[in-house]
Amino acid sequence: MEESRQGKPQVIETDAVVIGGGLSGTAAAIHLARAGFRVVCIEQRKEISRIVGESLDWSAPELFANLGFPMKELVDTEVATWKRHITVAQNDGSSKEFLPGAWLAERPWNVEVRTLHLDRDRTDACLRKTARKLGVTTLHERVADFAVLDEHDSRARRILGLRTAQGTFVRASWFVDASGSDASLLAKRFELKSVAFGPRKVAIWAHLPTPEWVEGTTLYMVPSQGEYMEWVWEIPVRPGLSSVGYIAPGSSVKFQRAAGMGTQDILVRQCGHFARLKEIVERGSEVETATTTFLCRTYEGVCGTNWLIVGEAASQSDPITGNGVTAALRHAEEATALIRRYRHRGTIPSFARSLYNYRVSTVGLYFNSLIEKFFYQPTLRDRLGFFGTARIYTVPAWLMNLVYTRMRPRESVIRTVAITSILNVIRFSTWLAFQFGLLLPSRCQSPRDRKSSPSKEPVYAM
Repeated sequence: MEESRQGKPQVIETDAVVIGGGLSGTAAAIHLARAGFRVVCIEQRKEISRIVGESLDWSAPELFANLGFPMKELVDTEVATWKRHITVAQNDGSSKEFLPGAWLAERPWNVEVRTLHLDRDRTDACLRKTARKLGVTTLHERVADFAVLDEHDSRARRILGLRTAQGTFVRASWFVDASGSDASLLAKRFELKSVAFGPRKVAIWAHLPTPEWVEGTTLYMVPSQGEYMEWVWEIPVRPGLSSVGYIAPGSSVKFQRAAGMGTQDILVRQCGHFARLKEIVERGSEVETATTTFLCRTYEGVCGTNWLIVGEAASQSDPITGNGVTAALRHAEEATALIRRYRHRGTIPSFARSLYNYRVSTVGLYFNSLIEKFFYQPTLRDRLGFFGTARIYTVPAWLMNLVYTRMRPRESVIRTVAITSILNVIRFSTWLAFQFGLLLPSRCQSPRDRKSSPSKEPVYAM
């Protein structure tokens, strides 16, 4: 993206402003620029690296293809690798492989049963290069405030422009907030309500050499009886290199740090619970870690008269769902479709806003609710056994992403109502099961869950 001249404060006139140069923001900028909009992207960071979100669910590749990046091209250029399954492992040596049924690739379904692992640094660099070619201008400044019309009327408030901390004023007709979960600029500016699931969590990860190649994501679980779950991922991002990361509640990481451990020590210690990860860590000469904190939450009212919130600024999904990249790209595609549709009108009608708000909220709550109740909380996990809950979760989670993609609800009110109704029914059923589980005595894992030999589960995988 072209960088604007840095110097004295200036006024910039443009068609659309995208706040945030991450995945969702860059995708939104590309969609708008291809539709003929003059786009300014405001991203205060001059370099974005060490990004999580490397394991895609089975809906994301089509969204990349819509941006001009088909699966084969991403693999051929070593931006991505194939992901054919998910392996779930525990520290007792037991593991199971979850993969889509082969029949899905046949008629009439014709589902692509492969998906991708991403090298996020390379992926985002490719997207930014595309945005630059399309004429998107990047302003490396920090947003300080917005000029808002009808400030106190949530149904009519309209953004006229924004001012950066460096004094630049940017005036535009349309605004897309892709500022990320930590900033969520418009959500905080308009004091939007949100629904959160689980505690604030911490992710610690590193890229480590892995000569043994696996075309699948491996999730290593530490489901202690009666305790909130912690886990480690292994994602092969390119030949010979894997992303290895640890997820835990902030309280757990705080306790480990209080014991004198740094982030590198914590990651090495957690990997030591699993033979393969221990070998990978010991093989690496130096473990250079990155870390971030996040809260799984979804905002309400993320679409206004001439503004929309997308990506993690709108809904932060838990990394274990593999839905983060899909949500980012899907939000960008649907939000920019609304802008294109109502470009000459200059305002998104209230009914169209309500539908967008409802889709974003319903999907975000669906994935976070299911993963929180099935996995993180011990209520169902301890009663059904870990692999039992994994089988139950993967079917509706992966299937509903597939159904959403096929139905394309943004194009139809009836489809929006249909897909969101199904999601809400499944979420309500999960809530009932969770409440019922509270009444039942807990049990240890079944012998089936304690088997040490890997086995395959030909079910829908997420």
